[in-house]
Amino acid sequence: MVSGGHFISHFYLLAFPPLFPFILDTLALSNTELGLIISAMMFPNLVLQLPIGQFVDRVGAKRVFVSGLFVTGLATSIAGLAPNYPSLLVVAVVAGIGQSAFHPSDYALLSTVVDDDNEGKGFSLHTFGGFAGFAAAPVVLGGLAVLIGWRVTLMIAGTAGVLYALVAYLTLDTVYLDRIEQQDDESSESFLDEIRTILDSDLVMLFVFFMLLFMAGTGIQTFTTVFLVSEYSLSETAGNSVLTTYFALSAIGILLGGVFADRFDIHSIIGGALTIAALVSVVLAVRVFPATLTVASVGFGIVGFATGMIRPSRDSLVNLHSPPDSSGRSFGFVFSGGSLGGFVSPALLGYVTDTLTIEIAFVGVGVFFLACTTLVLWMRRMQHRVEPTPSPA
Repeated sequence: MVSGGHFISHFYLLAFPPLFPFILDTLALSNTELGLIISAMMFPNLVLQLPIGQFVDRVGAKRVFVSGLFVTGLATSIAGLAPNYPSLLVVAVVAGIGQSAFHPSDYALLSTVVDDDNEGKGFSLHTFGGFAGFAAAPVVLGGLAVLIGWRVTLMIAGTAGVLYALVAYLTLDTVYLDRIEQQDDESSESFLDEIRTILDSDLVMLFVFFMLLFMAGTGIQTFTTVFLVSEYSLSETAGNSVLTTYFALSAIGILLGGVFADRFDIHSIIGGALTIAALVSVVLAVRVFPATLTVASVGFGIVGFATGMIRPSRDSLVNLHSPPDSSGRSFGFVFSGGSLGGFVSPALLGYVTDTLTIEIAFVGVGVFFLACTTLVLWMRRMQHRVEPTPSPA
């Protein structure tokens, strides 16, 4: 049920970009204004995930998870009725409020039902659900928009989420709440004390890592279709199919990455895969190869597979560095970094596209990936420095 909710969450995160060519024609917007729609959705995630994570650690995760599904679905439906650009921004913010509940609550639920032997595979199944939602959104929403228009498409998609929220309410167990209630020593730390504990940990470096990673990923999600239509001369349908390929191979990479995360060094997995993603992103941006549908599909497919590979290792890295009994606020904190990246990236890359070129914007995506690689390998080096040397027998 949690992985299904993650599917719905990511489906809604990508509800708007496949419809951008249609919204662009209807409302006569610039690329910067289109990017601001995604920034508006990401802003609540930036400011609310940590407080919501704190709330999850006190009252449990089920109700937060279900509420997030309901609010996001309802806001997506209302977006189809938005008469103008300002109202579209408002409902995007409301959808973002619902989205901010997902990561603190679903990772808290997952952390309760996985152990050291299957943690990587458990996280990979969950993340697979999210990227399956990403993969489905472009082809489903883009295809429906061609047939029935972008407004009706959003209303139908939002209704599906509201119905799933009801199913989740009726079927999910209160596993995280039960674990909290079974704790012998209830935490007496204040909210500020708990924030200081997080800020004194390695989670700060992971905050920056998530910010950079989301800047790259959100840039791809937001502007790939526009990039391929304008620079590769592909149709909107073809551009959305490439985006679907990107997310489909991300999902496959996630499943394989879960097996790798349980067997190999997670820092090396992340560093190697993101280096590949960075290089291929730059190659696509500067069009080293002919600008064809095949080249775009293969290139974005490689980037998708590489970035999918790192997801279970990324989540295991957060779990490794989280203080005891703090899954909700720890994941809420690092995903706030992701939300900061997701908030800044669309408007930033949209501005670069409008003032310079979209090729430079996609070179920037590669730079973000390389920065992530540098940071995580530096974290591994620092970890090895602080590990004690075993005493001779």
